[in-house]
Amino acid sequence: MDIGKGTGTGRSASKAIRYHAMLVLVTLAVMAAAAAGLTLALWLASFFFAASQHVNPLHAGFHAWPDAALAWHDGRLPKEGRRLAGAALFGLLLAFGAPALGVYTLLEQSGRRRLYGSARFANEADVRRAGLL
Repeated sequence: MDIGKGTGTGRSASKAIRYHAMLVLVTLAVMAAAAAGLTLALWLASFFFAASQHVNPLHAGFHAWPDAALAWHDGRLPKEGRRLAGAALFGLLLAFGAPALGVYTLLEQSGRRRLYGSARFANEADVRRAGLL
């Protein structure tokens, strides 16, 4: 038993705290992004539903789609089920699909090198690097 030597628990404890703090921050960021996406999806669903009713969609606010869904459920809007579902689908696709597609496109193009139009003649350094001279 080495009493005089440090056990190294301070360093591993700080790594554990750092790991858990990062985990908490990532979790909070994901929850905030999900809440913002759902809020945007609700507004977009209200926007599209108001536009399908030939009403100015900029005055729809956040309450138009839930109010219409409750009215449809109560039987006050019997023929509006498809419009409600379509507005919700478009709202969700735009709120979550468009940013995901943008991130995917950026990540896909970042690591790709150009294949067409980037051809050139090799100079002497390229030939030496390839081991041909």
